[in-house]
Amino acid sequence: MKGFKFKLEALLKVRKLKEDQCKMEIGRLQVERQKRIDDIKKQHEGIGQAFSDQEASLTRGASGLDLQFYPYFVQGKRANIQVLESEIKKLDEIIKQKTSELAKLRGDVKVLDSMKEKHQAEYKKKLNKKIDQDIEEQVQIWKSYR
Repeated sequence: MKGFKFKLEALLKVRKLKEDQCKMEIGRLQVERQKRIDDIKKQHEGIGQAFSDQEASLTRGASGLDLQFYPYFVQGKRANIQVLESEIKKLDEIIKQKTSELAKLRGDVKVLDSMKEKHQAEYKKKLNKKIDQDIEEQVQIWKSYR
């Protein structure tokens, strides 16, 4: 009897590959999202540093030009934070779409895996039946020679 061969093995491999690609894409998107979050933290730190620098410059005496700089600097940082937050929202939407796509791909793979397991169980059952028949025949032949 031939060895077990699942006829849809190529399709199963393709679907698993698509699932893995989707997982990698979600991972990449999550890394991008985390970078944006880290950038927001850096922007907040920059704002805090600007306020402390402004306080320090006031204590040692600052010119009007120096004092004019800080509000615009902070305003630019806050605008950058808003841009980063909007990018995070977009990434969250994409991640949500990819997650639902991944769920569908996992379902497809699971269906094929269960079909493969079912066919493999049937094959093993037939193989065991064939082996049992061969053993029974050998026993009958052996008994007939005694």
